Amino acid sequence: MKKIYLLLSLLLVSLSYAQTPIITMIADGDETGGTPKLLEIYANGTVDFTQYSLENQTNANTTWGNAFDLSPLGTVTDAFVYVYNDTFQSASTGAFAANFPSLTSGVLDAGTSSVLSINGDDRVRIVNTSTTAVVDVYGVDGVDGTGAAWEYKDGYSKRADGSGPDPVFVEANWTYANGALDGHGAVQDGTTFESIIGLGTYVASTSNTPVLTITSPTPGQVFAPNVASVSVSFSVQNFNVANGTGDGYIVYTVDAGTPVDLFDTNPVSLTGLSRASHTVSMELVDNAGVALVPSVTSSVTFAVADYIIVSDMAVLRAQQLDGYYDFTGEAFAIAGEPYTSGNFKGFVQDATGGMMVFITAGVSTLITQVNDGDGITHIKGKLVDYHGVFELELTEDFDLTGNNVPQVPQVITAAELNANFDNYESELIEIDNTTIDAAGATLFEHSHNYNLTDATGVTVLRTTFSNMTDVAIPTVTVNVIGIGSEYSGTAQIFPRDDNDLVATGAVDHNNIDGFKVYPNPVTNGQVYVTSSSDDVKQVVVYNLLGKAVISAEVNNNQAIDVSSLRSGIYMMKVIENNQVSVRKLMIK
Repeated sequence: MKKIYLLLSLLLVSLSYAQTPIITMIADGDETGGTPKLLEIYANGTVDFTQYSLENQTNANTTWGNAFDLSPLGTVTDAFVYVYNDTFQSASTGAFAANFPSLTSGVLDAGTSSVLSINGDDRVRIVNTSTTAVVDVYGVDGVDGTGAAWEYKDGYSKRADGSGPDPVFVEANWTYANGALDGHGAVQDGTTFESIIGLGTYVASTSNTPVLTITSPTPGQVFAPNVASVSVSFSVQNFNVANGTGDGYIVYTVDAGTPVDLFDTNPVSLTGLSRASHTVSMELVDNAGVALVPSVTSSVTFAVADYIIVSDMAVLRAQQLDGYYDFTGEAFAIAGEPYTSGNFKGFVQDATGGMMVFITAGVSTLITQVNDGDGITHIKGKLVDYHGVFELELTEDFDLTGNNVPQVPQVITAAELNANFDNYESELIEIDNTTIDAAGATLFEHSHNYNLTDATGVTVLRTTFSNMTDVAIPTVTVNVIGIGSEYSGTAQIFPRDDNDLVATGAVDHNNIDGFKVYPNPVTNGQVYVTSSSDDVKQVVVYNLLGKAVISAEVNNNQAIDVSSLRSGIYMMKVIENNQVSVRKLMIK
């Protein structure tokens, strides 16, 4: 039979009262620099704030951060406390004291912390510091609040009496006064924000009804196919979860499977999940394992995605964003370099199209073995949009096919790139007979835009690759080779290094007659080149990042010393009489 949770049990002191912090007001001041920012928190029952922290989530970000310890607030019983920021976007102070003169105790200055460096479209939440469980939150997770009903820019929002805490934001539990502080303030018009908002007006509920809420995953959340485990977090109010010494415990199931007993409120780690939809259901029971009356339950349905198989880049580029894909065709590396914090960014293309690939640190062990032109398959990841550019965020390591086919750039005009940049995105292209507007500079800066002009118009040359840093800016007409791209609708080309800036007429793309490289693989540290001509040959050897590691001028059958190179695959570029040939070079 089910247990009826009676108020009479108060006499037996077995019922736990609410002892939780609740966010009851948030304000975005309109004094100099957009100050002050204020968060009102109600201690419902006796709350030990050493157990809690604040976190924020700004703009369109989907991750929480800037954790701020609430310990200095101490232990508070049935009273309001406040956290404020007085210096947001401004070095001035005093806006808080001037606008909230009655707040002289129970107040915590966020100081240099960014937790309240927020605008009226940002989110804040209280978490249990040790378990990371969400206690209460203001704002929709992962959503920029600009234009939303809950926006509080130059205004404030107040929690409805008796509501909360809400581990998942409940819009109906708040009243909104967006813009209500605009133009007001002790400095601006003499009207204090305190007199407009009214402080400490929230009335807590006297209900002792147990509450169970799953806070993570969120409903409908999709995890990557390679996810090893999913952590299920939840919160419990008005019910002491323990093993025989409290009010009872939790019983949960995964996909209606075998019930599992849980005697604490720590997150549950689920492992071995199939690539499918899953439902976790939880229920409070008494110490005898009998469900409460009325029942107290919570459930959430989420999914572990499966890979969608695609065999060419054009098909991949036509897929839905945020899906997970396994590219099973063969694409060829055309550029790449280390990015921030051990991450890597690169570009690959096949005959149908190209793709930018972003590799998080530690995901790939093969990336250090990739050379320009190497064949790659089983590129698995999540398809996202990065300022208009398709990007595959790698989730598992790829495979090398063992083939090497150096890619020949498509020769187009600036006007063609501007008009149809999607057709050339993440592909190797060439724009001939161009001039570069250096605006008086002599060396390229990293991550900088330059106007690139040919007979058809002007496009953008961007130095996104670090090998372009401090390269001399040509003062003559050049053919520019690079990766076709865009940034939020503006066409761009990314030259990879100084070898992609070729003086007009200096080199054509014909193969050298009778060209040979031997021995290949190289086993004794020396390699030779020969051709049908006895003319001098300019030889450049490149590593997997496209960086020149050996340069030499040789005649037929003259040794080139490559003994300084580590074992691996390289690319050798040879120029002879305005003709060029490229070969893969293997060092053993």
